[in-house]
Amino acid sequence: MTKPIIGVAPGTLAVDSQMFPGRKRDYVNRVYLRSITANGGVPLVLPVTNDAETIARYVGLIDGLLLCGGQDVNPLVYGEEPLEKLGGIDPERDTYEIALIKAVHAVHKPIFGICRGIQILNACYGGTIYQDLSYMPAGQGTIKHLQAQLPAYGMHHVQVAPKSVLAEFLGQTELAVNSFHHQTLHQIAPGFQVVATAPDSVVEAIEATDGGLQLAVQWHPEEMQAVEPVMARLFAKFIVTSQR
Repeated sequence: MTKPIIGVAPGTLAVDSQMFPGRKRDYVNRVYLRSITANGGVPLVLPVTNDAETIARYVGLIDGLLLCGGQDVNPLVYGEEPLEKLGGIDPERDTYEIALIKAVHAVHKPIFGICRGIQILNACYGGTIYQDLSYMPAGQGTIKHLQAQLPAYGMHHVQVAPKSVLAEFLGQTELAVNSFHHQTLHQIAPGFQVVATAPDSVVEAIEATDGGLQLAVQWHPEEMQAVEPVMARLFAKFIVTSQR
């Protein structure tokens, strides 16, 4: 059986060095790539571009798409002005990933988003984002979601909707997850539903209600999958779903 090719949308940053100051870089943390190879897939990094023909070629090459973590989504994408606690953004990456998501979904190939991935997926289809957890209503977003260390270990619990695709993939409805974010979803995009939440009402996962697999989580399973079998199962199920 041929291993599925999983396209990986990379992160972006400006190089901070004396030799190449300010040069843009597309990069992928190695744990994403190893999470794919360890669970039956072949990773293929898809450099940022806004050329429609190149994106179409990407889509033809891959069997599924992984959206990685990274900077905040530009609030203009979801119709808001930037607030004081907004972090760094990359509008070029936003434009690219939205075009890539739509192109992949148009041919019914699976999409899995992680951290920023859940946010750009939601924004792509008309949802919004709290630009910082402190902007949530009183009594919500109160637990620590920006983990300082030990990325391979859970920091807080999440509850998963029992009849969701995510619950089927995980094989359980409660688990401890790591946490590395200061934003969270606000209004959920049409065609999606919340399938996991933290104890403080922070959205931890969404999935499409029809039209093929589009699933995203707020935590970082790639950091945990080597020591937590449930996270390896999540990757393995996504990769199997991508099988031609």
